Amino acid sequence: MGLKIGICGAGKFGRCFVPVFQRHPDVEEVYLADVIPDRLAQVAAQYGVQKTFDSLDALCKSDCDAIALFTQRWMHGPQAVQALKAGKHVYSAVPAAITLEELAELVDTVKSTGLIYMLGETSYYRAQTTFCRNKFLAGEFGKFVYGEGQYHHDMAHFYASYMHSGGAEWKRTASFPPMLYPTHSTAFILGVTFTRMTEVCCFGYVDNHPDGIFDAELSLWGNVFSNQTALFRTSDGGMARVNEFRRIGAGDGRMTIMGTRAAYEEQPRQGIFTWLDFPPGMEENGDIPYREMTELVKLHHEDVSHIRVFDGVEVTEENLGNLPREYLGKKFLGLSKAQPWWQLPVEFAGVPNGHDGTHVFLVNDFVRSVKSHRLPPNHVWLAARYNAPGIVAHESCRRGGELMKIPDFGMPPADWPTLEETHPLQP
Repeated sequence: MGLKIGICGAGKFGRCFVPVFQRHPDVEEVYLADVIPDRLAQVAAQYGVQKTFDSLDALCKSDCDAIALFTQRWMHGPQAVQALKAGKHVYSAVPAAITLEELAELVDTVKSTGLIYMLGETSYYRAQTTFCRNKFLAGEFGKFVYGEGQYHHDMAHFYASYMHSGGAEWKRTASFPPMLYPTHSTAFILGVTFTRMTEVCCFGYVDNHPDGIFDAELSLWGNVFSNQTALFRTSDGGMARVNEFRRIGAGDGRMTIMGTRAAYEEQPRQGIFTWLDFPPGMEENGDIPYREMTELVKLHHEDVSHIRVFDGVEVTEENLGNLPREYLGKKFLGLSKAQPWWQLPVEFAGVPNGHDGTHVFLVNDFVRSVKSHRLPPNHVWLAARYNAPGIVAHESCRRGGELMKIPDFGMPPADWPTLEETHPLQP
């Protein structure tokens, strides 16, 4: 029997995942829930969904095996806990939670129920993160020194979404504090190193735009900051900077990873990999005079911008490898060749994709995880590491940049098996 997946939230983002879940070979049926009757009916008809529900409460009482949450960003933590306590595995759009208390309850609930929780963080699956992760785990970066994660998303591109979901009071929630939505940035770093951020100092840009969205009296969170920058210490002795900008003339998310032996640096649509080339055994040989290193140690640069070309992958005799021949001639849409497309089921060929090719990987890992009861890459303990830094950073910002400690939410149980692609967390 296949899985029954209940999607909660039929908005512009949630509806994108309906056909992806429907095409997975281990999914028997997709249910749909939304609080807006007309929208629910329209999306259900569009994708042929037979079972619909008017609330998360009703979906939790259904016979679905798992619930995928695509609701308002400040609702995810409590809703995930509700679904887990109802006996449902949970996939949650980001963020996982917006307070440390919500985050702690979420982690505790996953531990007590033993159910699968996966955060739908796209940056973990992006091509540049995958590229850096593979090289970092192979030791090519050396020791981690510094990382950057930046999410630049101007309000001009948010207005329609907030008005669509917020109704007449949309400005109250459009002021959502940037650092409470940190995971696209933090995952660029922690999805490579698997360490954690231990302390933070954060500053903010006090918004003065005439739209009045970031007005303390109007904002549901009393938030005046449209842009926030945070500097972190990491548990491996490194440093990181995160930018969460909502009033900015710069587009795109971008990342940087710098180690003692190599670096990856990014600008919009461009990525450069740089590395030091040491002669064999040189670092262990103390007899070589330091003066000679200038000539012996070479610095190399490679333009790897091609990894961020998302024109899909067509399976041919040249790239078939060990895949079954039924893959021949199939095309996976919206992917980069740097992403592990060969992990995908053949049924995903031709499926609409999004967020730089990440939707299909998110769905595939969640379904595989639930089916096998093995932890996915973005499990709740890594989700806590993505989210807690931003929650504390926002408080630091409110306190004028005070240096603050970030709590540690622990490690997964040692006896909980993982997918092959799930990497162990570092202390």
